[in-house]
Amino acid sequence: MATAKQPKSILKKASYPATTQSKEDREHAIALSHANLIQQRKDIELNILLSTETLIDYPLAKSPYDASNPSPADAREFKQLLRPFQPTDYDELIQERNINEKCGYTLCPRPRVKDGSGGKYRLIGTNGKAKDFKVVQKEELEKWCSEACAKRALYVRVQLSESPAWEREAAGSTVNIDLLDEPKTTDGAIVEGLENLNLHSGKEDKQQDAAELALERGDKGLAAKTGLVDVNIQEKDIQRPAEAPSLDDLSGRLDTMHLTLEGHTPEFGSRRQRRRAEELEDEDDPDTDWNM
Repeated sequence: MATAKQPKSILKKASYPATTQSKEDREHAIALSHANLIQQRKDIELNILLSTETLIDYPLAKSPYDASNPSPADAREFKQLLRPFQPTDYDELIQERNINEKCGYTLCPRPRVKDGSGGKYRLIGTNGKAKDFKVVQKEELEKWCSEACAKRALYVRVQLSESPAWEREAAGSTVNIDLLDEPKTTDGAIVEGLENLNLHSGKEDKQQDAAELALERGDKGLAAKTGLVDVNIQEKDIQRPAEAPSLDDLSGRLDTMHLTLEGHTPEFGSRRQRRRAEELEDEDDPDTDWNM
């Protein structure tokens, strides 16, 4: 008896490249990669520590620069050194500056305020509007020289990334930091003044306001452009002479006038009366259901 032949596969056999790397070599490469990552992390942490030590002594430039108008060189270096920082690192920088009796905002040359009175909390905004009223811890107030510097420092803090710097470098992302009060140079002040300069005269402003008012009223055509609207007031023609109200006209409504609200009289009172009258009529009718 002849044996059946096995069917021949039409698929090609996959050929894998021969690996010349041994198990020990692969483990060595993996360990070396992890060691490089750990070393990179240590380098970044050391860089953050050195930047913190540098920023403790800031600002380097003296008068006429201050927190509202910092030195361009100090501001540029400050933003550059803060790039690898996380919010927790920035909080440590503020704490280190407070230990040296400096304002927590790095570009402020003034010392921090110290409240010698007792208590743990302070009330802010008691003399202003209700929305400005706050209850703040005493330690938070003593971090800054003023509320303006607190806003400047927190404005920088919210721009810092929560992810560590070594993860950001692996992803190729960078942090760009802006200041609440950017440095103002002479050229920048001139440009800002030109941008805020109003070149329109008072007459043109009035025409513009009149045109906008006409547009809000729904005027179209030429009136919307010139701001002028043609309004025609006509007196209503009365066909019959006016008559004064009399009590005869109110005789049928005296019982329900106290129910009238803005000219409308609800009918729930009269309906209740009709329903009561119907019930009384039903009681008066003799019951004849038992009659055959």
